[in-house]
Parts: sequence; structure tokens; C-alpha cells
Amino acid sequence: MEHLLNRSALLRQAMLSVVDYPLAEESLRLQASLDAALLSVEHAAALRVLMEGQLGPSAAAMLRCQFEAFVRAVWLLSCASEDQVELLSSPPTARSREKDVLPMLSIMLNALGKDPRLANMVPHLMELKQHAWPALNSFVHAGVHALGRSRAGFPLELAVNVVRCSNNLMMMAGQHMAILSGQRGLQREVLSLNDRYTDCLLLDEDKRVAIEAAAGASAHAG
Repeated sequence: MEHLLNRSALLRQAMLSVVDYPLAEESLRLQASLDAALLSVEHAAALRVLMEGQLGPSAAAMLRCQFEAFVRAVWLLSCASEDQVELLSSPPTARSREKDVLPMLSIMLNALGKDPRLANMVPHLMELKQHAWPALNSFVHAGVHALGRSRAGFPLELAVNVVRCSNNLMMMAGQHMAILSGQRGLQREVLSLNDRYTDCLLLDEDKRVAIEAAAGASAHAG
């Protein structure tokens, strides 16, 4: 786990270095979208700190925060109304209109699913919500998963998958920030980091098996 957390921190540093460009244009929409993406990346860093402190249930709760912040970032760029962008660009107040103006996660995902430009990304987000959402909600709301893992301990395999899932979301945030920069080819530069940091990302099963087989062959040859 220590190696995974160290590599994850290096991945974050490398990704942020790649996307270190100003926004393509000065607008409330792009700035709000960037703010949400950076918040998602910040949640990923917090998740790693919690895992390092062996606070697995709290780290799992943070994964939901990271996921929602990333979806909000994409929604702000692609689907939000001007009124919604303005609200999320304003300082917080005691009489916020959030509940009346801002949609819940499922509504944002449905809206994103109607945008053909996001056809490659939305299925991954839908899959995560479908399979992980009940457990993540349980961790956030002190449900069965949260209390059970607090009593019995947080299994290493589960901890590894939570960190890797967080890293996947972080890389998606990096690609989104590349889009916000307007820099041609920057998304490909972000994607190229996947090959250097394969060990701390969740991969398709076929790719994982091939990589593990190659690593085993290399070790045997050595």
C-alpha cells in the first residue's frame, strides 16, 4: 500500500504538471468547471492521506465526494444553465439556492449522457455509479458498510481498489482540465501517463492479465 500511495502522489504531480495551462478563455463557465475539477483532484489527495492513516471507511466516503465533484465539473462545462453557472461562481451564503437550482448526481449524469461528445466517458461514470454507489452511500451515511468495515477492518484488496479507482477519476479530471485549456494534443499527453503509472490504475481485466504476465516473464528472465 505504501508503494501504491507514493506512486499515486507522483501520478497526481505529473498530471497537474502536464495540464498547467491557463483556461482557453476567461468565462464563469470555464472557471467554475475548473474549480470543480480541481476540487475532485483535491479529494483524491485527501483520500490518499486517509488511506495512509489506515482510515479506510473515511477514504471510501471521500471517493464519493471526488466522483461528484468530477461529474459536476463536466456538467458545468457541457450542460449547466447560465443561472446555475452563476450560482456556483458566487461566494457561499447562508441563504443559498443550491437545493432549488442545482441538480442531483443522477440528473447530471442523464444530461451528460445526451451529449454525443461525451459518449466515451459517460458509460464509465454510469458503471461506477451502478456498481459502487450503494456502498459509497453507506460509507457516507454511516451505514452497514461503514460500520462493518470499522469493526472488522478494511481489507487490503478493497483499499487498493479504492485508491486505484480514485486515481482513474483523477486522470479523467486531468483530461477534462486539458479540454478547458484549449491546448491541442494535451489530452493525449495526459493519457500517455497511463502507461507510466499502470501499477496505480484500475485497468480492463484483459490488459491487467497481459501486464501481469509480462511482469512475471520479466522477473523469471531476470
